[in-house]
Amino acid sequence: MPVTVPHVDRAHIQRLYAFHHWATDRVLDALSPASVEQLDREWGGSFGTGRALLRHVIGVERLWCDRWSGRSAKSLPDYPRTHAGREFRAEWEKIKKDQRRFIDTLTPAQLAGNLTYVNMKGETWTYAFSDILFHCANHGTYHRGQITHLLRDLGLPAPSTDFLDFADQERK
Repeated sequence: MPVTVPHVDRAHIQRLYAFHHWATDRVLDALSPASVEQLDREWGGSFGTGRALLRHVIGVERLWCDRWSGRSAKSLPDYPRTHAGREFRAEWEKIKKDQRRFIDTLTPAQLAGNLTYVNMKGETWTYAFSDILFHCANHGTYHRGQITHLLRDLGLPAPSTDFLDFADQERK
């Protein structure tokens, strides 16, 4: 069944993703010094370890980027156990580049249309494409909060990722 949403233009999505990328860069830069051992420590929360959290965060960013392009993965990517903070940061850089390329070429028809994909359980879902784009950025905000908690638990400084800090930087 088609879904209708208010008109969203590419410039708005580009700004949303500029913020998403800026904020994610900040927390992953702060987490870059984390070692394999630090990421593998038992840590609480819904993921149990920093590695499991990063596998989800980075993996889901890849998963959604692939879905935008019509590919439906059956599972999240499996990153090597040797990945420390720096390697997860490098994985993010590849995904961010692909996201930018995709968003910069979005057409009005794509933004006004729907995206149908098959989730990892084999279920088919259809949503307004603009809603999916908002969902992905919002999902990132949620997990940046978890990464901030992880940073503090590891004794590493946690940067601000507030939107108004981003807006202040944009003005400079």
